[in-house]
Amino acid sequence: MEKYFKGLYVRFSKSQKARFIEDRKKHSTSLKDLKFSDKILGEFYDNYYKPTFFEFLYNVKTIIYSDNVFEFITKQDLEDWDLYSYLKPLIDEKIIKVSKNGKVILLKKEIEKFIPKPQTVKQIKAAVEKKLKIKAKDKQAVINLFKKFDGFKVKAEWDQMPISAESAFFVVEKILAKIPFNKKFLLVGDDDFISVILTLADPSIECLVIDIDAQLLECIDILAKKFKLKIKTKKVDLSEKKDLKENFVGFLANPVYTEAGVKEFVKFGISQLGKDGGFVFLEVGDEAIGNRFLFLQEFFAKNNLVIDELILNKVYYPHIKLYEEDKIIFKRMTEFIDKKTIEKSPKLGASLYVFNYLGKRPKRVKFDKPFYAYL
Repeated sequence: MEKYFKGLYVRFSKSQKARFIEDRKKHSTSLKDLKFSDKILGEFYDNYYKPTFFEFLYNVKTIIYSDNVFEFITKQDLEDWDLYSYLKPLIDEKIIKVSKNGKVILLKKEIEKFIPKPQTVKQIKAAVEKKLKIKAKDKQAVINLFKKFDGFKVKAEWDQMPISAESAFFVVEKILAKIPFNKKFLLVGDDDFISVILTLADPSIECLVIDIDAQLLECIDILAKKFKLKIKTKKVDLSEKKDLKENFVGFLANPVYTEAGVKEFVKFGISQLGKDGGFVFLEVGDEAIGNRFLFLQEFFAKNNLVIDELILNKVYYPHIKLYEEDKIIFKRMTEFIDKKTIEKSPKLGASLYVFNYLGKRPKRVKFDKPFYAYL
């Protein structure tokens, strides 16, 4: 199936490029008085508009799992010209058909085994509850979903701190919405057990978890074996700069919340991605970064990471006293607020960044024309 879609991608890119050139020369109001050669227009397409293979698959995924084709426009922040470029090959190849009212009917049902379906938080939570035989409480630490590991202790020396179950379900929802097909997904550290929740929600997905904590990896291995999940683990110290010698569709990192920590985890992750691109999920809070987020934005750009989404107010950590300073701030907060209220409330918030990784860096095409020219 991957070979089939790679062939479709080549045909799509060729036809989309030809249509791009023709439309800009014949049908673009903003360019009608400007003279561009096919060569220059082709360079604009190749550098600014041609999707990576994984981005192409993600756009296909968005269409085939939408109720109505026009959801593609609002979900992707694109327009009907882009929609047509995808609809034509999908209809011509008899992958889908579209009713007159825009309803999508998937004809090649085998694709469902290749391209994971998006799921809602409610669906993910229900799958986890059913398989673990529990009733999940949204605000509990995600690690408490796995009662078997009451002996597992988060370790301050590796800055482990579990997010809430509610946050974990949300992160998995975003991963399932993006990953284009069932090639391995990488987790650069996984003390939130996201790999387990992800594969409980969709057992067709393969994951590799790397972490420095052997006890954590052992716990994930036990769960993977018990529930027949496609998870492999590997003990890795990021400072050793290991090449995993595999390509992945993307990765999730929840690093140390410092500028250096974010860069180290992300650099390792993108070094495992290939020319087909990939999707990167990064959880990070403003714990010890501040205005250095400006430098992180420069780092993202230099490493071919285009921000697809920046999501606030969805990831948080339940109260925990992991460090000595946690006890200090707890004592200070009790000057105003009841202890039980503090213990039931979030300790720390984080943002979720979703990036589209470009396998090839685009080049600037010289363009000294009016700013209203849509090119």
